[in-house]
Amino acid sequence: MKRPHLISGAMLALASLAIPPARAQDVGATIKAAEYALGMIRGPRRIDAINTLEYWGAGYSYAFGQSYRPGGPWPAFQVTYHASLSYAVPAMRVDITRSNPDGLVQGGGGLPLAAPQRQIQVVSGEFAWNEPTPGAGLIAGTTATPAPGSAGDRLLQLWTTPFGVLKAAERAGASAKVSLEGSATVISFPLAGTPVKVTLNANKQVERVETRAENPVLGDTITETTYTDYKDLGEIASDVLFPSRIVQKQGGFPVLELTITKTDPNNPYLVFPVPEMVEKAPQRPAPVKVESLKIADGVWYLTGGTHHSVAVEFKDYIALVECPQNDERALAVIDTVKKTIPKKPVRYVINTHHHFDHAGGLRACAAQGATLITEAENQPYYEKIWAPEKPAIEAVTGKRVLTDGTRTLELHHLQGSNHAAAMLVGYLPKEKVLIEADVYNPAAADAPSGPVVKESVNLYDNIKRLKLDVRRIAPLHGRLVTIDDLQRAIGQ
Repeated sequence: MKRPHLISGAMLALASLAIPPARAQDVGATIKAAEYALGMIRGPRRIDAINTLEYWGAGYSYAFGQSYRPGGPWPAFQVTYHASLSYAVPAMRVDITRSNPDGLVQGGGGLPLAAPQRQIQVVSGEFAWNEPTPGAGLIAGTTATPAPGSAGDRLLQLWTTPFGVLKAAERAGASAKVSLEGSATVISFPLAGTPVKVTLNANKQVERVETRAENPVLGDTITETTYTDYKDLGEIASDVLFPSRIVQKQGGFPVLELTITKTDPNNPYLVFPVPEMVEKAPQRPAPVKVESLKIADGVWYLTGGTHHSVAVEFKDYIALVECPQNDERALAVIDTVKKTIPKKPVRYVINTHHHFDHAGGLRACAAQGATLITEAENQPYYEKIWAPEKPAIEAVTGKRVLTDGTRTLELHHLQGSNHAAAMLVGYLPKEKVLIEADVYNPAAADAPSGPVVKESVNLYDNIKRLKLDVRRIAPLHGRLVTIDDLQRAIGQ
């Protein structure tokens, strides 16, 4: 017998959309007309004829929140794309292979890639997981990595495809509304607590789908997906129309641009079995964990997750390097700092750069009364996205020094980085400790050596340029290492 699983109400609502309640007739007629225009329903009784769908395409995906300059577009990967969908389960499997774009690569998100990277992401009902890619003796699907925190987002992706959003609107019943915006017909409805807005074109085809969600950096954020140039893309003519062009934007910039070349509706062999190890895995993300390691007198390395922080104690206050990821992580880090260094306020929070995984906790830290110190180019961006709030921000141009006469923390602009234009590193001259993010991410001590990373070479060049006497490095990803480890990693 399968054990029961704890899932959120929102996820349960998405996972159970195959059960249709009653619907208002006027809204129903609009939705039926749109379904008929796409070839989703057939015959005089207008029976739903689409249960599964596969589509193939190529184009670009973009690393959301990882722009080279604050406020700039997200950096691009070239991609091939294959999606498999079931509206009855519901389920979705996306198989995407990413490679570097042509020309100079700037920005984060893992760019530039050392080699093409294949990812297979699956959701089925309330379960989400990542499959291994074929190779090295593995067959895709033989093992899996549970991804319990991703199920809701992946189901939302399924239900905002052209066919999926019409099915979801139909099942929303009386909560769905139809209106006119100029000459366009708009269907609005809530989907598991997420507001959805569907715009139909003059041919009654789904032209645009908008959803709203809260982002730790941008706040209320619109995801807009446009579907254009509908065609029958099946190998056998079926009168089922699907967009040959898909563009999705978040934060005003594209996150996905695809040209669709082929579709296969109603493949009877399309199944989505949930691996046993995924069924047995906890269906909630692991709680936030913060571990504190004293690396020098008055200096603590705060780890326990994928993103680290460093707390530096001064005579009357604390300077915290990095409030990463989100409110939950940031508040857990602040709480650990207060317990580790009691009776002193966190006066300064130092932000290494603007990428969302490193800036996602800044709102929470600023709400604690801390002043944000960041590179000067980031200041107008933060003031814009945080308006009408007025965060206390101190900008660094070149160099900034915090000192109480006994301890000194230097902040330096990192020149020549293709990861982020506005990047700070920290240096404790007495302790001879360098604090850096993303430009050197040391692997486990027993891991085989990999290719030389240009960003790590650039870091070493900056250390020499600034004449810093570095003995140890506290990376904000990875593990505490020595300068010798960096030199070995870059072949010096």
